[in-house]
Amino acid sequence: MRENEFLPDCKFYYRENNPNFTGIDKTDWVIKTTNDIFKDKKCLVFSVPGPFTPLCSAFQLPNFEKHYNDFKFEYGIDEVYCHSVSDIFVMKAWFKEKNIKNVKILPDGNGDFARLLGMYVNRSDYGMGMRSWRCAFITDNTKIEYMFSEPFPEDNLDHDPYNESSPQNILEYLRRKKAGIDIKKEHLYPYNVAVDGEEARVLGLKDDD
Repeated sequence: MRENEFLPDCKFYYRENNPNFTGIDKTDWVIKTTNDIFKDKKCLVFSVPGPFTPLCSAFQLPNFEKHYNDFKFEYGIDEVYCHSVSDIFVMKAWFKEKNIKNVKILPDGNGDFARLLGMYVNRSDYGMGMRSWRCAFITDNTKIEYMFSEPFPEDNLDHDPYNESSPQNILEYLRRKKAGIDIKKEHLYPYNVAVDGEEARVLGLKDDD
């Protein structure tokens, strides 16, 4: 999908407490739609290949949590969502381990949202099945305002690009938009960080020349 297109109409399956239930599991299925989540709000969604995976756990999720207040109070983002082709149980366990308090879960266990976004890729060469390509986007009501996708979505890619969809890159876009500065993609700048001794490609900020 591209900017100014409507988000796909999908269902998202959550578990929420039911006061009528007793026993070990006191939660019941609650189905939310695209309208339930995005209507009349400005949201930021970032997609991860999988909970508990190295880049997603070391950088992507914790850094979106770290910059949550910047997105919300500096740039007027109502909600920040983490999307994954994973069920709510796995995502809740991941959020609990990483002590996530502000970013919200957007579970896509059936992969419908990723598929209709055009971000559904095969990672079966690595035993991961179908997953979401790494991307992020800002929504205005139920439309995509701006898309930050790693380039050239590809099945079974032998590396894990992480440039365009980093929170630092999105913050630079929002900073320039708010300041009325040209926001062409080439004005967003790369830098490298290490993940378990390996370089990870992460896009961040750089002072103007």
